[in-house]
Amino acid sequence: MKTIQYIVALVSLLFVVQSNNAQTTVNASDLPQAGGSYLIQTSTADITGDYVSTGADYVWDFSTLDSNSETLVGFGAADEAPFLAQLSFNNVFSNPDYLCDIFGPGEFDLAFLSELGIDLPVTLSDMMSYYQTSGTSYNIAGISMNLEGFDLPIEYSDIDEIHPLPLNFQDVISSTSAYEVDIPSVLNYATSATREGSVDGWGTLLLPNGASHEVLRISTTITTHDVLTQEGGEPFEIDRISTVYTWLGDGGLPYLEAKTIFGTTYSVEYQGEAPNEDTSNTDGITALTPSDFVAFPNPASSGENIVLSGADQETTWDVSDLMGKIIISGMGTVISTDLISRGAYIISTTSQKGLKTESIRVIVQ
Repeated sequence: MKTIQYIVALVSLLFVVQSNNAQTTVNASDLPQAGGSYLIQTSTADITGDYVSTGADYVWDFSTLDSNSETLVGFGAADEAPFLAQLSFNNVFSNPDYLCDIFGPGEFDLAFLSELGIDLPVTLSDMMSYYQTSGTSYNIAGISMNLEGFDLPIEYSDIDEIHPLPLNFQDVISSTSAYEVDIPSVLNYATSATREGSVDGWGTLLLPNGASHEVLRISTTITTHDVLTQEGGEPFEIDRISTVYTWLGDGGLPYLEAKTIFGTTYSVEYQGEAPNEDTSNTDGITALTPSDFVAFPNPASSGENIVLSGADQETTWDVSDLMGKIIISGMGTVISTDLISRGAYIISTTSQKGLKTESIRVIVQ
């Protein structure tokens, strides 16, 4: 009898150990839900943080992350979307391929145009993405925006497949996407992108205030080609490449997401309560951590000097194209554009004896 009890106890112990180390699977029910809201913290993009290391049954300890601001991100059902958007994304009869489950804040945002020195003569607001969660992949089927009080839905010509469903360790991510925004007499913006990556880890994620989550870790490289044509102007092309590290579990939105460009982390956001510190700045999530450096003028004419406000004589900088190739490097507060051809660039600045790095987008025309 004791032998049988011993065997039962041993099997039970092995079951517990195996259960505690079971790989995580992400299903549609783990993604954002209609009526759901998620508290997101924007953290300092610490260049010394290790967002790359991963593996099976891994423990990622980000319990010391700070919070610069927080916002509550909400999602609605497709039948709660603006009327014109429902014709595109909630119409099973005439548009079944674009039928969506939820809508909410997404990856689409033309705010980067202002960072490139491009001011639009119209007001765009209420930018939303429309998501498909009930199929074999988690998709963005389109976007909508409010243009001077008029709702404008835009269907992707190539639906963006973010990742497979269900999602498991070692799954491969490979997809393309494309859409076009045409605002008559103002501009045409066409963009296409590829996603290439994989689920390269699973385990436990530790966040501030003692939060612990069982997650999958996703590494995705996104390559984007934009063509912007303003009314009466020539097409302006921008190539961008970034790597996004995502820790995804049962929390709807990712529990942690870090974005890098040219190997430099520029955005870190996590879900949950902030650490016990002042988070009175609740302006919401921003795509880039606010920079202490400002480049002026921006855009700059070829041959014109760019002055870095906020820099000092010990500030070092690199000017790179959007594919990461360094064009020129130097030190100080002034950057000459004599050796820089027309295009979009990233100025990476380092100050305080190398302890602080920030990136700025600039245009030379």
